[in-house]
Amino acid sequence: MVRDYLGGGFIGQPHPMRYAEEYYARFPKVALGHYPPGFYLVAASILLPFRAGAALLLLMSAIAASAGMLVAWFGRRLGFGRVSAVLLAVTYLLLPQTRTYTSLVMADLLLVLFTLLAARSFLRFLDSGTSGDSFLFGCWAAGAILTKGSAVGLAFLPPLAIFFSGKLSRFFVPRLWLAPVPVLVLALPWIWLTLGITREGMQGGDPASWASRSAPFYSSALIHETGWIALSALLSAIFLTIKRFWQMRCGERDEVAVLWALLLAGAVVPILVPTGFDHRYLMPLVPSILLLGAWGVSSLLGRRIRSTSGAWQQQLSVALFLILVLAETARPVWKFYTGASTSIDLILAAVEERGGDPQGAVRILVISDATGEGALVAAGALVGPKRLRMDRGSKFLARSDWMGRGYASAFKSPGELREQLVAGTFEFLVIDPPPPGAVEHWRSVHQWLQDGGLPEWQALADVPSWRRQSESRFRIYAIRSPDPAGAGGSALPAGPN
Repeated sequence: MVRDYLGGGFIGQPHPMRYAEEYYARFPKVALGHYPPGFYLVAASILLPFRAGAALLLLMSAIAASAGMLVAWFGRRLGFGRVSAVLLAVTYLLLPQTRTYTSLVMADLLLVLFTLLAARSFLRFLDSGTSGDSFLFGCWAAGAILTKGSAVGLAFLPPLAIFFSGKLSRFFVPRLWLAPVPVLVLALPWIWLTLGITREGMQGGDPASWASRSAPFYSSALIHETGWIALSALLSAIFLTIKRFWQMRCGERDEVAVLWALLLAGAVVPILVPTGFDHRYLMPLVPSILLLGAWGVSSLLGRRIRSTSGAWQQQLSVALFLILVLAETARPVWKFYTGASTSIDLILAAVEERGGDPQGAVRILVISDATGEGALVAAGALVGPKRLRMDRGSKFLARSDWMGRGYASAFKSPGELREQLVAGTFEFLVIDPPPPGAVEHWRSVHQWLQDGGLPEWQALADVPSWRRQSESRFRIYAIRSPDPAGAGGSALPAGPN
C-alpha cells in the first residue's frame, strides 16, 4: 500500500488516509493504526524499483546481516578478537529464529536492528558524553518505536545502563536529556493518535496477573530459541556482575552495562504488557544473551578479555561455546505459510483463460484463519492491486473486534449466505478445511459446500498449504454462470464484472 501510494497513487488520491482506506477496502490485510508505519516505509523503499516478493526477502536478509554486523561490533567492544566477533555474528545469523524471520516479511528483525543501533549510540554516549550520541540514541529509539510499539521499553535503557556502569553523574549531564527529544517529536504523536486502536489489540488484565502467565511462557521460549548452554553462560555473566557490585567496585564496564540494560529493556513489554504470546517478541533479547554469555564464559575461564596473551585460548573457548549453542538449538527451518501465491496465480490464470475485459475487476472471497486469510490478501496485493478486490470471510460473513471478541456469524442458512454472496458479486471463493473449534461461518460454508448446499460454486483446484507445522489446502471455487433458461448452471465461471 505504501509503495503504491509513493509510486504514483498520490496522483489520483493525494490524501494518504483516504488512499489507505480505499486500499484497505480492496485488500483488508492490517487494520490501520495497530502497527506503526516504520517497517512499511522501509519495505516500500525496496518495492519501488522492484515490485516482487523476492525483493522483500532480500531486504529481510540485508536487515539480518546488518544486525549481525552490530553483534560483531559489540563483540569487538567487549574485547574479543576479530575471529571471535565474526563467530558471534555468524552464530546469531545461523540461529533458527533468525533464519526463520529472513523468510518472513515482518517487522521484528528491523526492530532488532534499531535496538542494537540505539544501544550502540548510548554506549558511545557513556564513553564521550557528547550531545550527538545522546541525540542519535533518541533517533534510533524513535525508529524502533515507529517499527513496533514494544520498543517503548528502550526508555529503561539509559537509566539501567548508567546504574550498571556506575556513572551516576551522567544523570545530571544536560546533554543526556536530548535523547527523549526525537521520541517526543516523532514517535509520541503516533502513539497518542493510535492509543485507542492499540488498546483494542490487548489481551486484557493487569501487569501482575499477565506476568504470572508470561514469565513461564517466555522462559520456555528462551530455552527453545537460545538453549540451555547460552542461558547457563548468561548465568555466569550474572554471577560476575553481582560479584563486581558485591566487591563495591565502581560499576560494570560500559559495554557490559549497556548489554544488560538492552536485555532488561527488551524484556519489560513482553513480560508486563498483555500483547499476546509469541517467541518472536523475544528477538531483541537474543543478541545480548549471546554477547553476555560469551563474555561470561571467557571471563570465568580466567582470560583477560583485553589482553593479547592467550588470545587463541580465548577464541577457542568462545568458538566452542558458540558451536555448542548452535548444536543445541539446531532444527529445520520451514517456510511458515505456503500456497497463497499459487492460489492467486491460478485464479488470475482462470480469468485470463476465459477472456473478457483484461482490466476488469476480479472479486475474491477468502475464508480461513487469520493467517490464511492474511496470506491470501497479501499475495493478491503483491501481484495485482488494480485488478483484484478481496474480502475476508471473517469480516464479510461475521462480526467481531480486532481480537475476535464479540464474534457473531452474519447468516444462519445457505439461503442467507447465498444472498450475501450475490450482494458481494464475488467470482471466486478460496477456503480451506476448518480445524476443530473453528468459528461458525467457516465451518458452515465449508460444510454447505461439501454437502452441495451451495451449487452455484464449482471447485476449480486444490492447492497444498502449510501454516507453520500444520498441513492444509486451499480449495478454489468459481461461481457458475446463471442459466438463462432456468435449468441449472453451466460449468464455466462467470466473466469479470
